[in-house]
Amino acid sequence: MQPQNVAQLFYNACDKYNKPNAVLVKNNGVFQPVSHDLWRRRVQNVAKGLVTLGIQPTEHVGLLAESSFAWTLADLGIICAAAVGVPIYPTLTGDQAAWIINNSDTVGIFVSNRHQAEKVIAIRNQCPMLRFIISLEPTGLEGVMTLEDLEEKGRTSEMEPEIEKRIQAVQPNDLLTLVYTSGTTGNPKGVMLSHRNLISNIEACMQISPFTKDDTCLSHLPLSHVLERMGGYYLMIHNGTTIAYAESIETLSEDMGLVQPTVLFSVPRLFEKIYTRVITNARDSGFLKHMIFRWAMGVGRKAAPFFAQNQALPGFLAKKWNIADKLVYGKIKQRTGGRLEYMIAGGAKLAPEISIMFLGMGMNIVEGYGLTESSPVLTINPPKHNKPGFVGPAVPGVEIQIAQDGEILARGPNVMLGYYKNEEATAETIRDGWLHTGDIGFMDEDGFIQVTDRKKDLIITSGGKNIAPQPLENTLKLSPFIEQAVIIGNDRKFISALIVPPWATIETWARSFGWSTDPAELAQSEEFKDFLAREIHNKMKDFAKYEQVKKFEIIPEPFTVDDGQLTPSMKVKRKVVAKMYTDYIERIYS
Repeated sequence: MQPQNVAQLFYNACDKYNKPNAVLVKNNGVFQPVSHDLWRRRVQNVAKGLVTLGIQPTEHVGLLAESSFAWTLADLGIICAAAVGVPIYPTLTGDQAAWIINNSDTVGIFVSNRHQAEKVIAIRNQCPMLRFIISLEPTGLEGVMTLEDLEEKGRTSEMEPEIEKRIQAVQPNDLLTLVYTSGTTGNPKGVMLSHRNLISNIEACMQISPFTKDDTCLSHLPLSHVLERMGGYYLMIHNGTTIAYAESIETLSEDMGLVQPTVLFSVPRLFEKIYTRVITNARDSGFLKHMIFRWAMGVGRKAAPFFAQNQALPGFLAKKWNIADKLVYGKIKQRTGGRLEYMIAGGAKLAPEISIMFLGMGMNIVEGYGLTESSPVLTINPPKHNKPGFVGPAVPGVEIQIAQDGEILARGPNVMLGYYKNEEATAETIRDGWLHTGDIGFMDEDGFIQVTDRKKDLIITSGGKNIAPQPLENTLKLSPFIEQAVIIGNDRKFISALIVPPWATIETWARSFGWSTDPAELAQSEEFKDFLAREIHNKMKDFAKYEQVKKFEIIPEPFTVDDGQLTPSMKVKRKVVAKMYTDYIERIYS
């Protein structure tokens, strides 16, 4: 029987798979299994506990927490109590969180730890509707209940019939969650997603994805982000795939080795870092090893088109690839656990060169495309018909068309109900039944979409040239000496860039060139600037003259989420960066 809501989807999966390792949770450096049976019992107790606190169907409950197994207990508990979950990025300030709590009419909130609890306590007088705070970890703070206490309340209650009744009453078009867009400008908007929105997207992706109960997915993206929530969480539940929760982004490499995942959802930033690390390690490994590496990468580039179409390699190429695999690819794959078969990239544009590198090594990396407003997936490259540089055709049930101005439009059962308490923005985004994505792109003869840039990010120079910054930025980031790049040039005579080198690993690469390992000093070094100028010139040579970066400035610290320069999904807030680095930009154009 098809589930009509996400609670039923979860219960059905528990009954169908009943695995001893539904989830893997890291404790004292070791990943320990959690069974479907234990997962379901704990979710039931959370749901019953919420009912004892007075939570009514359709009331809104917030989730201000980092991703973890406990996050799923809170989320599924809210859903099974027939309430509406409101995830809030834990990186937001207290005032930003207060705005979302009030705008969403949140009546209670889960937090991850003492730090997040103190954040909510500090703004509680600004949030008159907030009735309770529950922490996933003990805090020792007065007025903050622990998850353990909530579960015990539920366990000792007699609320099973009430929970069952509520789950049965939830209809497909009922509101499941309010997801606030991270937004690059202004206050975030609350995207209303129904149970049908998410379930339709899960069912569409199931027709494309090859994941099974024998797979293991390493979850490391924020569960507040709808890509991880649908793809790395609900979709994995529905398929019976084991979900392992990474301890943190800092331990991701170690966790890959321990878990040996077969599936990974991530953003291009991670794959860019792996690409850069591979290139840098090869460059620093000595002449002979570097030459072997370059030969192997050449073999991989020839093999990639065959792997992209799920075709066997022809005889001589197959022999060369097997040698390259033993000498180079195998060692790189071992660092990801040795079993990683499917990597799904979303949230931003991925450079085709990175897809080709992974594909050439026999690691299937596919790019998809979507928005929070579409639950989120609109298109995805099929694993057996992969086109690097494209984001695939529309998933089943979704229609895509390109407007006259190049904007990508979409419609389907996964498109949001609208923006919460914002009819004007809803009417602007959904017109004549079509979701206006705000992205520019085109469709090839096979129906595959290529996204070129955000409509609002297009740069128009003073000479009237329209330039999409993302392809330029993605190409620059292929240099192992450029980690972040922001293209500048609106209303200017020429294109320039703000460049952030990989400062986190400066000691590794700068010392080998005899440069200073102090970012502030190196950013002022004429020798380093000349070196970067040559790197930029080489990367820009395939672009039109008017698109090429003519001048640049080196930024001595990385753009971060905490400093407000990046959204939680790692997109650059261009206006924020431009404002913060006005002096640098003026130096370029003075």
